[in-house]
Amino acid sequence: MNKYNLSLSTLCLSLIIIVHSPRIHGQDAGLALLDISPTAFGLGLNESGSIKAQGAANMYQNPSLLMSANRSSVSLGYTQWIAETSNLFGGYHKLKEQSAFAFSFYSSGIQDFEQRDNPGPSNGVFSVQYLSISAGYARTIKGIHLGASLHYLSEEIYPYRSNGYAVNFGASTSFAKDRIHIGSAIRNLGQMEELDIQATPLPKAWISGVAIGLLEWDPPKNPELPLFIQTYIDFVYPMGDNALVDDNDNSIIPTDAFLTIGLDILIAETLQLTTGYRSGETARPLSFGLGIEFNDFAFNYALVPFETGFGTVHSVGLRYFFP
Repeated sequence: MNKYNLSLSTLCLSLIIIVHSPRIHGQDAGLALLDISPTAFGLGLNESGSIKAQGAANMYQNPSLLMSANRSSVSLGYTQWIAETSNLFGGYHKLKEQSAFAFSFYSSGIQDFEQRDNPGPSNGVFSVQYLSISAGYARTIKGIHLGASLHYLSEEIYPYRSNGYAVNFGASTSFAKDRIHIGSAIRNLGQMEELDIQATPLPKAWISGVAIGLLEWDPPKNPELPLFIQTYIDFVYPMGDNALVDDNDNSIIPTDAFLTIGLDILIAETLQLTTGYRSGETARPLSFGLGIEFNDFAFNYALVPFETGFGTVHSVGLRYFFP
């Protein structure tokens, strides 16, 4: 198998399956698996819920939110991304009085990718796989949640393979009788080993978010059908490998810094409707989600249409809550 052709195939495949290119994916760069929400709920908000308790999935945005959940949970998620890429997530989150911890795996890949040196029959097929195995811990100190998560990373594009790590740090708190939540996190500090020629950069970023309870209403004639509306606003500032340097004064110029805005409507504490908007140069500015919560279970579905003809993302998720 010709090394040059395989390297070229590797580059093209990276652009297609995980959508590393900002022109296609929106703002992601590097190992973009870390920038795609592992849950249907997060995708339904267009990843604007960085200040929303989501169990083990919070390790990928702001690990301090492991302390914000009301109950412990087990999460499962499956996302059919564009270009026939499949993302699979599983997580365990345990909440204690003053601390919380979580473990998860998150994988993405595509199978049976054909390799050719020349037009005509292929030389065979190979697969591309990305994997993150993660652990996180959070603790409350004087009303402020602090958390960190560590991610072991692996990428394999036959015959090349590399490993690496990423670390996230976050803080969050609430006030105004828990109607307003704020938080901030540094994501994906770390590095990868070289893959063939060079190492894949990590999508390092600083993210800050706020969640505001807009409306909480109990209908006088139907008190068993309460309505709760909450909005989320996140600001994402790329760092390190995702930034440019001004040649005039050596200052850092952020590339593709953007806002995400989400709306979450909960009806009768059972039916959940979500939508999200992403600013900037992106092929997926809007997303939509539907959720159903019943006793100890929650089911979520998300739909994310791409504007540039790449297709539509579908995602489903299930969470089981326990004390």
